[in-house]
Amino acid sequence: MKEIKLSDHFTYSKLLLFAMPTVGMILISITYDVVDGYFVSNFIGKTAFSAVNIVYPFQLVLSMVGYMFGSGGSALIALELGEGKEQTAKLYFTSIVKAAAAIGVVLAIIGIIFLRPIATLIGATPEILVYGLPYGRTLFLFLPIMILGYTFQSILITAEKPRLGLYISIGNLFSNLCFDFLFVVVFKWGMVGAAAATGIGACLNGLIPLIYFARPNSSPLHFVKGKAELRPLIDACTNGASEMVNDMATALIFVFYNFQLLRLIGEDGVAAYGVTVFVEGIFASFFYGLQMQATSIVGYHYGAKNKNELRSLLKKGLTLNITFGIFMFFIAQVSAPLISKIYVGYDANLYALSVHALRVYAFAFLFQGFNEYSSAFFTGLNNGLVSGFLAFSRTFVIQTTCIFVLPLFIGTEGLWLAQATTEVIAATIATVFLIKNKKEYTVMGNE
Repeated sequence: MKEIKLSDHFTYSKLLLFAMPTVGMILISITYDVVDGYFVSNFIGKTAFSAVNIVYPFQLVLSMVGYMFGSGGSALIALELGEGKEQTAKLYFTSIVKAAAAIGVVLAIIGIIFLRPIATLIGATPEILVYGLPYGRTLFLFLPIMILGYTFQSILITAEKPRLGLYISIGNLFSNLCFDFLFVVVFKWGMVGAAAATGIGACLNGLIPLIYFARPNSSPLHFVKGKAELRPLIDACTNGASEMVNDMATALIFVFYNFQLLRLIGEDGVAAYGVTVFVEGIFASFFYGLQMQATSIVGYHYGAKNKNELRSLLKKGLTLNITFGIFMFFIAQVSAPLISKIYVGYDANLYALSVHALRVYAFAFLFQGFNEYSSAFFTGLNNGLVSGFLAFSRTFVIQTTCIFVLPLFIGTEGLWLAQATTEVIAATIATVFLIKNKKEYTVMGNE
């Protein structure tokens, strides 16, 4: 099959074909956490499973710097490629990767130092800390290479090598699965073993692309010598801030959910939410895949001033996301009992709570893809202001408000409905901005 280029005209089928490796890569990346959750819950216990859900958001907040450099940098690099400035694109790429690695080391040190106070602030009990601290501290040792891996996820799409990312992720999955079994089940290293299994697998995501781009290759990108560029770093951070805000907010929302669940339901509530989030990650991998590819494709055609292609990308991208959102909603309704049984079937009350939580939460899938793609589309247009506003308002403002306000009126049911309510409101706001900023992708360049 002919390799798909950023400069191509994208039909529905070509969008899907180009997105599939990225979807697979993200799906497999999310599966790492699912695998960890399974082994921790079934072989260490539900308190340990709750500990993972308490520590994970803090680690996620710090690692989102990689997504910022990756998504913002991809749009910037794609813009330069679209304008025919290949050497500039390579220099920007080199500067962005170097900065991501350096910041990763600093953030790893911060994570190890502040893990205990942050976990305590979130609401971790002494019993949860017994499991959470060794898990988190071990995981932070691998944070620099994790951040590089997150950065390369988006850039591999711009480099027209999404399949390489998929192959790396497959290797990562098998590595994580094998080491989880070996460290947790066979050697019985507990939480340290679970974290080490994840970290070892993450090394593949960061190191293999690092080696690939360090030498001449068949992609339009590789590392080059030259003075470090500050401007592309600022532009990448500004433009990628929306994706970082969105993902960082996801982690903080995790914290808010855990806080409310511990207060209203207790440890079972955190465990049930953990099941829901793991499943949401798997189902939403398609949304994230289209979101990541949109940044690169839209950035390229914006740089090339192909206004017809930009309109087509918006229409087709939103249609695909809405269609798959409906499909995922129905799949979640049917599969909720089976999924809950895999994770928490050993506890009847927790099982029932997990089934109900997942079925209610699934209403969010109907609009989630629409919102993700809208924000990514503006990132591709290098309009970080609008993209950042959509991400910030959706998560930090709307969802935070729903988490704390809805339970006041409808109790714990409000927590399970908070995500769906957020997506409906955010979709309305995104539609307004797509209409208001229509000139950015309809009145530009030549036909």
